[in-house]
Amino acid sequence: MSYLRPNPPIAENLLPLEWEYADDVDFADEDKDNLEALLPICKAILEEWNLFVNESKTEFTHFYLAEKNEVDDKGEPLRGREPWRSSVSLGSKLCSGDDIKRRCVLANVAFQNYKKVWEQGARISLKTRLKIYEAQVVSVMMYNCNSWAASKQLLQKLDVCHRKHLRQIIGMTYPTIIKNKTLYKRCEVTPLSERVVRARWRMLGHVLRSESTMKGRIGRHQSNFLKTICCDLKDRDISFVNTDDLYNLRILASDRAHWRKLC
Repeated sequence: MSYLRPNPPIAENLLPLEWEYADDVDFADEDKDNLEALLPICKAILEEWNLFVNESKTEFTHFYLAEKNEVDDKGEPLRGREPWRSSVSLGSKLCSGDDIKRRCVLANVAFQNYKKVWEQGARISLKTRLKIYEAQVVSVMMYNCNSWAASKQLLQKLDVCHRKHLRQIIGMTYPTIIKNKTLYKRCEVTPLSERVVRARWRMLGHVLRSESTMKGRIGRHQSNFLKTICCDLKDRDISFVNTDDLYNLRILASDRAHWRKLC
């Protein structure tokens, strides 16, 4: 039986072929020249571990905020449409606002894929339909939501998309009217915007409990993750202005049960 092809296929170095390639790797630096110089070095070192870098697929992303009078090749204002906003990393767009819009589009596609399930009515219980919706659609909308630095206005778009789906699932679409509060109560769910805040809060707890000496740097974007976290803390009457507050916050996060109650 030695003539049979192994499954999975194995290379000459006796490693499965699927293991010869690494997943995506990101390097960050304030100087592009450093990254360009790092690429061949990184490739040579990783090849020693049978990990191969495809230089032709390597992308360099420049994060910046365009000036108000800056325009693109077509003469249109570039502010708010910088190229980096459409870049995708680990399945998410780097701009939280653009990623939320994309998540709503993907969720609508996923919702339509199960259209026959939503139309079953009483033949499939509402509880079961909502479980399917949670697994197949909400999971798409909420992917990576714990890293969003989005305003309340952007999160409202998420809630609008969510409510539209819920109304179709329970069969109460226009011209039938149902209040948002009544809709959430009937479906036994909460607005996705509130779930985003809880997910971000849980993630902050994990970060505070971890041991790290890495230092962050505040960018010049009008809305960033640090500012969003500070707003979350302010809503819970928790001070965060100096290193002592950070130390107290880590102590607070060490009690997981109490931390979850603050969500």
